[in-house]
Amino acid sequence: MTGPEGPAAAEVFVAGFEPRPGGRVRHGVRILGAFVSSLAQGLLPPPAVHDVVVRRRDDGTEVSRIPVENPDVPAETLRFVQQDLASRSAGQFVAEWRPRA
Repeated sequence: MTGPEGPAAAEVFVAGFEPRPGGRVRHGVRILGAFVSSLAQGLLPPPAVHDVVVRRRDDGTEVSRIPVENPDVPAETLRFVQQDLASRSAGQFVAEWRPRA
């Protein structure tokens, strides 16, 4: 649906989980940390294993990488970003979510 401010963000971008940057070894250490945290029954904070990444649908270019603030419920972060994609134009979404230097 194209509005006066351009196409809807959900038509231009897609959001999903991707491993945090750092390579296979670092990803493995994060997974091990999450496992140890679950064994400790919440006494240790779990590390974030994935980020929510927003990419352009046409060429796969990364637009934004949003760290999952609460690794216990990563789907909440993804759901929030997807709702924002559905309710904003592409320009509005980029203006809101583009990393600031």
